[in-house]
Amino acid sequence: MTPGERLARTVLLFIAVATMATGLTMIVAPSFVLGIMRAEATRTTAHLFGTLGMFMLLFGGVMWQALRARPEQPLMLFWAALQKLGAFVALAIMVQRGILAPLGWAVAVFDLFTGVLALWYWNRIRDDA
Repeated sequence: MTPGERLARTVLLFIAVATMATGLTMIVAPSFVLGIMRAEATRTTAHLFGTLGMFMLLFGGVMWQALRARPEQPLMLFWAALQKLGAFVALAIMVQRGILAPLGWAVAVFDLFTGVLALWYWNRIRDDA
């Protein structure tokens, strides 16, 4: 493994943990997160945000397991990368429509970065597994 691959793997492991923690927060306290994002917190939006949090928790866990397994699991990492790219698109649309505050762009760009990094790393490990 090259130093760049090692760094990418470490960053992705950190992001996987952060994704799980954020997802869990969205499940437990969706109105809190909606408030940070300056989004309307109704029973419906809180419920839907909690559901999104469940998927974040699950896909963060998938990314964690894919990277920790021996050998690593490229297919699981591929799907986690696609989830991150999908999250970028969804968040960008929500910010563009005024559903989320401009702070949402930071989260969206972070998801884009994560998706691209995960796809790059997936491409590096997919032939090795």
